[in-house]
Amino acid sequence: MTLPVPVDVAELVVRMLRPLLAARPELEVAGAKVSTETGHGPQGGPPSLPWLLVAEDGHTWTWPAVERAVIRLTCWHRSEHTAKAVAGLALALLCDHHDAGVLITAEPVAGPVAGLDPHTDQPLATAAVAVYARTPTRR
Repeated sequence: MTLPVPVDVAELVVRMLRPLLAARPELEVAGAKVSTETGHGPQGGPPSLPWLLVAEDGHTWTWPAVERAVIRLTCWHRSEHTAKAVAGLALALLCDHHDAGVLITAEPVAGPVAGLDPHTDQPLATAAVAVYARTPTRR
């Protein structure tokens, strides 16, 4: 017997943000990649810019009912200003998105805060959001 496996909340956020950001007219998001991974090179930085990393910093587990996850959004871009703009836009889109299915609600936790990546020296910005979701299963 195969038991159902819940889809990771970070993956759900990626699936949601990809089309939402792609539909935006702002120049800062043009060509932005949204992923749960960065590059695998010596410094581990993103393979292209702009790059939005979606990572889970912690969650409460009440699956299959509702899961609360703190999601960190980190954007690498060509300047700190544009990185902060994309991270802020992603945060706003999650908090404003109304979906009767998976995402119940999202509340900002922190950010966006801009700086330089200490490993790649690339401009980046990070923000955090608490996401409440009905976690579907992967079979």
